[in-house]
Amino acid sequence: MITQEILPYPVVQYNNLFPNSIDAFLELFEGILDLESIEHGMSLDFVIDAKIDNQKVNPVLRLATPHDARAITEICSEVYKGTYPYFDLMDEQAVRNMIRSPDHHFILFLVEEQIVGCFRCALNRSQKRGYMGGFMLKSPYHGIIDVVKVIIGSYVWMWSTFKDEILIWYCENRTAHAASQYITAVCGIHTIAIFPNKDIFFHEIESDVMGITYQEKALSEMRSKENPLLIEDAIDSFLYADGLYNLGSFRIENSELALDMDKVEKLREKIKISISEDAHQYQHVSFSLARSNAFFNFLHTPHIQNLEKVEYEVYSCEEFFVFLEYFNQYMKEHQIRYSEIFISAYNSQFQKIINSFGFHARGFVPCWKYHQQDKYFEDHIIFNWYQGEVSNLDLLPEGVQLLEMIGLNNSKEKSLYS
Repeated sequence: MITQEILPYPVVQYNNLFPNSIDAFLELFEGILDLESIEHGMSLDFVIDAKIDNQKVNPVLRLATPHDARAITEICSEVYKGTYPYFDLMDEQAVRNMIRSPDHHFILFLVEEQIVGCFRCALNRSQKRGYMGGFMLKSPYHGIIDVVKVIIGSYVWMWSTFKDEILIWYCENRTAHAASQYITAVCGIHTIAIFPNKDIFFHEIESDVMGITYQEKALSEMRSKENPLLIEDAIDSFLYADGLYNLGSFRIENSELALDMDKVEKLREKIKISISEDAHQYQHVSFSLARSNAFFNFLHTPHIQNLEKVEYEVYSCEEFFVFLEYFNQYMKEHQIRYSEIFISAYNSQFQKIINSFGFHARGFVPCWKYHQQDKYFEDHIIFNWYQGEVSNLDLLPEGVQLLEMIGLNNSKEKSLYS
């Protein structure tokens, strides 16, 4: 029997991986890594018992400095052969600015002092959530580097360093292969939503899955005590999430949607549209109403034809409806392939409205929005629309279960353009 005493490094039990919370994950690796050393180089000095005979290379992890910006853009260009669809990560100055920001952090993977890959996180402190993404590894090191330990080391640093500020971490994983889903699942990240045909990688349309993990207190202490009020289209997404997190009861909304069409007609006459393009060809679109504080903003990425990052403030169902009319028209005019909107799980009227425009619930996300004044989290539902067929998805069992529950297996969305 192999014991920790005869091995040079601490041994982590494989059966203890795939934890249910950030707390359990950090407890598993407490005291194993020298987190303060990451500024100059953090070694991954531990062994996973199921992989003791693994001969893969353990790189050193180091925080990027502004001087590393060019190396990061070169890795991005090399890995994606110049086709990476998010141009800001191909821009050396933009990456340098991100590194300088306290809300962005890049972790570099070094082998014999050579940078061979990178990973990053972005912090939304006001919402107590963090995004993890941009995992890239130079092709000569595929199958050479122990990527599981790289992700573990990166997450231990991120989740421990910002544990007092960030209670929820999420990511978007590709579905062309399940490898990225697996290495995040090892750390306790669960598939929570599907984004059909959202991205384009290597000139091919590809779906993503959203993964998420929580500190225990976010779900047990800080989640709204109100039961979600759901339309029928959102129930299966809730039941899937409930199977992961034991969310409790929900209510079903059966009443008909009633809009004041005279009010709608007057609001249509007040609409104002603003579009600006930034240095990386992102279109920032804003709808507003004359003599009102209501707004509806979103990001359009023309080269992959998608709309996301919707933010809105409205004061009536009629305002929301009118904004969605123009949003729908924008989709048609720009031949959009994919769009998504997060809707409150407690506002069944808005759920009905977005559903009436052909959007469907494809993920129930507990504790997505944080209310700073009252210090509680509110659940949200991801409604999205896509064009074309969804196929060739390589998913973990969780992702397969989600697809089956929401009825999205090899399906095709109704076209906006017919």
